[in-house]
Amino acid sequence: MAKHEGGMSSSLNVRGHKVMSDVPPGMGGDDHGPTPVDPLAGSLGTCIAFYVACWCKQPGIPREGFEVDMDYVHDREAHCVPVMKVSVRMPYGFPEERRLALLKVAMSCTVHNTLCSIPQIEIAVAPKE
Repeated sequence: MAKHEGGMSSSLNVRGHKVMSDVPPGMGGDDHGPTPVDPLAGSLGTCIAFYVACWCKQPGIPREGFEVDMDYVHDREAHCVPVMKVSVRMPYGFPEERRLALLKVAMSCTVHNTLCSIPQIEIAVAPKE
């Protein structure tokens, strides 16, 4: 559930975990957390990280300390994110011949597949209970 927390801040509450969202002062907020768009890229990155970590359980595939860097273009005029870029940085010793397989694994994550499929989104306005 997402809940307004005052000002421009809101929180996301999932399975007992609370994540704050806000915007910088230049946008009218207090910068108490990432912007509402940042977790979109973060979801893609953490999903890819999960898939890569699972795949790397194979013997001989080093995974400790790998990183997933995300960057995106926020088109504020169109109110959308038309470009997202992801780079998976594997630790020293990652076998070069496994690079293509790793790319396929990263591209198979649930968030990537969802973003690529243009999901149907239904929004309703309902009274607070």
